[in-house]
Amino acid sequence: MTHLRKPILVSPAGNLDKLRFAIRYGANAVYFGGEMFNLRAGSENLSIENIARGTEICTTANVDSIFLMNSFLHQSDIEKVKEYLSLIKDFNFSAILISDPGMMMIIRELGISTPIHLSTQMSTLNHYAINFWKDVGISRIVLAREVTLEEIRRIREHVDIELEVFVHGALCISYSGRCLLSRYFTGRDANLGQCTHPCRWKYSIVEENREGNHLDIIEYARGTEILSSKDLCLIRLLPEYARAGVDAFKIEGRMKSVYYTANTTRVYAHALSLLDKPEEFAAKLPFWQRELALISHRPYTENLFNEFEGMKGKKSIPTIRGARFFGYFVEKGRDETEIYMMVHNPFSLGDTVEAIYPIYNNCVRDKQYRVCDIAEGELIATSAIPNRIYRVRFDAPVYEYAIFRESTK
Repeated sequence: MTHLRKPILVSPAGNLDKLRFAIRYGANAVYFGGEMFNLRAGSENLSIENIARGTEICTTANVDSIFLMNSFLHQSDIEKVKEYLSLIKDFNFSAILISDPGMMMIIRELGISTPIHLSTQMSTLNHYAINFWKDVGISRIVLAREVTLEEIRRIREHVDIELEVFVHGALCISYSGRCLLSRYFTGRDANLGQCTHPCRWKYSIVEENREGNHLDIIEYARGTEILSSKDLCLIRLLPEYARAGVDAFKIEGRMKSVYYTANTTRVYAHALSLLDKPEEFAAKLPFWQRELALISHRPYTENLFNEFEGMKGKKSIPTIRGARFFGYFVEKGRDETEIYMMVHNPFSLGDTVEAIYPIYNNCVRDKQYRVCDIAEGELIATSAIPNRIYRVRFDAPVYEYAIFRESTK
């Protein structure tokens, strides 16, 4: 290998539960936002109290905490962002990620010395731009998603700064995610974190001289989403990206489930641990690909440009549901076969479920279980319904941080 740094894995943490599971399932760093000035206003995000708690959890686990302040500022936002930064300025973040140069200037003006990372929203595509940002104080660049593997190789020849790329998750039809469709249709600005994802909506064609005569573009039962992109999945190409000089691989998905966070994290963490063992990497690749097929996703692509080059014959992009996610471990019960479980989808007594676990020392511990007892408080139940915590007994020992699903394999 001509260039193989030890890359780290950066996982999404839309709330404290996702943060904990990301850490336990193998993340080296997690990224999360507060209730203002990040580009996922629709995510649960973290209150000031939970930001402090999340940062403390990361510090204890020796995992980096990356705090997001990556929305673009209007003039009217300046005093508000100063007030918000004053509330979090003393937290022990590993880094703050920004998009707007004005945000960086305000952070430094307030005396915050935390390292600053630059978001993919700034469309950094070449080594001159990277060296500019390094000179003004940026310590890591999240490259534009439009950068190709070959471009990364050539960029690395000219720069000495940490480079991060997205490795998995949703893509955007707009250049580096900077889109006005949501604001145009709904008044909610994607560049302020309020995107309503109109690129996923269903559309028809209207001929200009025949107003009201809609031609539906039907390619599957629900219609078509002609602006919608596939999802990114670079698991097969990880060694090549590592050789090209990537320092950090980032998983998209703060608004997705605990199951998504945990399973994508454990797959990519496992793969990164085998980068220097090509035969083992190749042997495990089918397992990783099967697991990534068992999360909710659109059809995968390894190359954004290749997808766009094939737009002429592009088909519709349905969502593939993957496995059914039942819930996750909250705390231990009265013995090793019993746990308290947060339920995401319903299940009943006698059902067979599968638990997935973190992968340690190249050991996959996933296991099938039968549901033996369900209780809510002192009440015995025959089934569990979503968004409640139940005490559940299984037919075999259950370990911490189990996540339960019904496989579609």
